[in-house]
Amino acid sequence: MKLLHALASSIATLVAVWVYLSVGNPDFHFNPWIGFVAWAAFFAAGGGTAGAIKSAAAGLAGIGLTAITLYFVGTLGGDITSLVILVAVLAFVLVAMADFAPLAYTPAAFLGAASFFGSGGKIDVSIAFIALTWIAGIAFGFASELAGKRLARTA
Repeated sequence: MKLLHALASSIATLVAVWVYLSVGNPDFHFNPWIGFVAWAAFFAAGGGTAGAIKSAAAGLAGIGLTAITLYFVGTLGGDITSLVILVAVLAFVLVAMADFAPLAYTPAAFLGAASFFGSGGKIDVSIAFIALTWIAGIAFGFASELAGKRLARTA
């Protein structure tokens, strides 16, 4: 089987599992689309162990820094002025942190930040669930890549 078709097969199978876990089991608190974004970040980072590390580190940093930013927006009253200024500072940090090699995958940092914003941006336990969903998405990406490569070899 061609690698592309093997990857398509493994991804399709694991997407079914992901949808079952994230949509079919709301008690897990997995956000389905955040998992897909992290899965895509893994592949966009080149896949493999290096892609997993790059997309995890930068994505989790983006999630955490966005949570901190929104906490301070709330502390300052939550008005549009504080939001505009602090999100601009956040954008600067998300790019500038690329000077630190483990956080140098800037797209994942912005995708993590967008995932936090898109999930509602609550400063509560949901931060942990967003981070866990991000890691789960990367794990599914990693698993789908490994399974696809094995399927391709057996053909």
